Amino acid sequence: MRKFNSKILITALLLILMISGSVMAMSGRELMEKVDQRNTGESRHALMGMDLIDKNGELSPRVIEVWSEKYGNTADDLDKTVMVFHEPSSVKNTRFLQVQNNEVDDDQWIYLPALGRVRRISSSQGGDSFMGSDFSYDDMKSREIDDFTYKILKEEKLGEYETYVVEATPKNPEAEQYQKSISWVTKKHFIPVKVEMYDKKTGELYKRMTVEQNIEKVNDIWTIFSTTMKNLESRHSTRLYIKSRDNNYLLEYNNDITDKMFTQQFLKTGR
Repeated sequence: MRKFNSKILITALLLILMISGSVMAMSGRELMEKVDQRNTGESRHALMGMDLIDKNGELSPRVIEVWSEKYGNTADDLDKTVMVFHEPSSVKNTRFLQVQNNEVDDDQWIYLPALGRVRRISSSQGGDSFMGSDFSYDDMKSREIDDFTYKILKEEKLGEYETYVVEATPKNPEAEQYQKSISWVTKKHFIPVKVEMYDKKTGELYKRMTVEQNIEKVNDIWTIFSTTMKNLESRHSTRLYIKSRDNNYLLEYNNDITDKMFTQQFLKTGR
């Protein structure tokens, strides 16, 4: 069964495809399948910045290196992702591993140098902040397409992009973090360039994720270079972006990555 990713992190940065025809010719479910089926490469490696921005605009920068690759059967479209924090010194060598699963919750582990051990992230911690950011552990997980119902609300121009606006509502609300989400999906690339997430208890808009409109092809793959998650309640936000050096983005697709990186042993030792 195919899965799609909620926004987040690496998978939220790497996307594709072209579309023709009108909204009336496609259902919300079909649209989200198009989003899910985009080409993201067999593997991805990037150096990324993570800026934590408080309500007064004060910025706390971080640097993360991320590796991700597909595994298992092609039809399952599953990913393994590992993240290593390089800067600042307070979070250096913190390492995080996520392994997507088919039809069950993804596995997540984190290594915190201060504790000196690998800790599994439990389902009860899904709503917790990931490393002080505005992304929760649940935001980073994949989702089964069949776990939601979809409705295309309208077509709308967002900046330079023509988009479909689609609402996703969980079939089992108790199993999900949000009451619903509304996504603005580009007709050109099938990329969600804005996603609004609504609080389960109050029904009010809680978080908004936006993508900078500089989507470009890298190795023939449509690529997002920057995305921001904002908590409307706290007015805190987190910007994730691919870092550049000498005007070159440190991003590569389809290179070999050793399987040893996607293990708890790597989390603990860094090798």
